[in-house]
Amino acid sequence: MPATRPGTVTFVAVLAYINGVLNIVGGVVILFTRDQMVRASNGGTEAGLITSAILAIILGVVILVVARGLLNGSRFARGLVTVVMILNAVGGVILLFSLQFFSGILEILWAIVMLSLLYTQRANAFFASRG
Repeated sequence: MPATRPGTVTFVAVLAYINGVLNIVGGVVILFTRDQMVRASNGGTEAGLITSAILAIILGVVILVVARGLLNGSRFARGLVTVVMILNAVGGVILLFSLQFFSGILEILWAIVMLSLLYTQRANAFFASRG
């Protein structure tokens, strides 16, 4: 009998969905307001803003797909989130060395919390039953 999805996995997936939607909304907002942004800043270029908006939208879609994979018990999605959280933790350590202590500690703690939620005993059983 396959294991039921634990609440920790659902929570991480919901956070990922929120992140994905916010990325898409942010990208769309940048696309529609890029003219005002270019006028307001000296160094900004329209091409750079368009590129950043498109990348934010693409990243948001990828995050939504990964979140759906987590809900379905995809080991690939879990592995992808694990790699990203490890990279976040490394980024947090780099922030610590660049004297941005608060941001660095938050990055490290965020990665630890997300990984601990994805690797509980029930989560392990859930992902193992989906293979």
